[in-house]
Amino acid sequence: MSVQEAALYGDLVLALRDYAAAQLAALSPEGDVNAARACLDEFIRTWFFTPQKELYDSAPREVIWREQLGEQNPLPKKYAAEAYGDDCPICQAMREEIESAESDEAHGHFWGYCPDTCLLELYDPQGAEERWQKEFARMEAAREEREQAQSVAPDYTPPPPPVPQLDPETFLSVLRRPWLDPELHRAGQKLVERCDVPLPTVSGGAPYRRITHNEALSLLAGLHQQGVDIQALLAQIEAWPYQNVALDWLSEPEQNVALICQAMETKIAPDDEAELARFRHHREFILTLARLVPPGARLWLSGWLEAVAYGAMMSQVA
Repeated sequence: MSVQEAALYGDLVLALRDYAAAQLAALSPEGDVNAARACLDEFIRTWFFTPQKELYDSAPREVIWREQLGEQNPLPKKYAAEAYGDDCPICQAMREEIESAESDEAHGHFWGYCPDTCLLELYDPQGAEERWQKEFARMEAAREEREQAQSVAPDYTPPPPPVPQLDPETFLSVLRRPWLDPELHRAGQKLVERCDVPLPTVSGGAPYRRITHNEALSLLAGLHQQGVDIQALLAQIEAWPYQNVALDWLSEPEQNVALICQAMETKIAPDDEAELARFRHHREFILTLARLVPPGARLWLSGWLEAVAYGAMMSQVA
């Protein structure tokens, strides 16, 4: 049974109640039950086939069959002013779009029948009041839970970077170890889910965008060639409790840490412990990454980021 059909059956019950009461009151003691049943059947049939103003001149049968066929209810053009009667420019534009359409089906505006109340509320107002009180209490509890979660910074302690082992045997074994494609693609997917590429400031849009999968593979291969421990880097990114990791944190750690320290001293209220904790987490995270990415790899990464930004800018110009 569809939603609109169930709602319309509630209306039918009320209408049938009123009609049956009038019919029973008029029946004589010798009244024929079959005749009364036939009258009720005729009333129900007439109700299904009679257009209603509440349904924008559709009959209940039309609404039910449309929904069962997966079709929508087109808004008749003559009801455009009633449906979009506000003075806001958007409402007026939608009203003009409906009124200027060739037909009721051509403008693309539809309506659905879903009353604000149900039939049970009419017979059980106390239960309806209790139901809404519980609903509002749940909403308030969820709102307070969200606010509390936002006011407290998550726990974060950077995992200790691995101690480099530079003995000849380890060096030669790593040198001979090939990159396995599945492992490389899994690592690339992790970067796609977390890492952002800085955009040129002249673009006028968002300062960052998410790294693509092909870019992530290129970045991983380059960092690996520059001597970066990729597994240790991914472990730090996975332990990061926030969503985004800006790649210029890796290429310019000193500048980013300086900006964070300046913000902690000048822009954050001293009593805002949650915000101070978030900034401390960012500072510790960037400093930990700096220990994993040597200066030569940072220089290479800066050039890689500039090349990616230049390519994006040229694609926009083209």
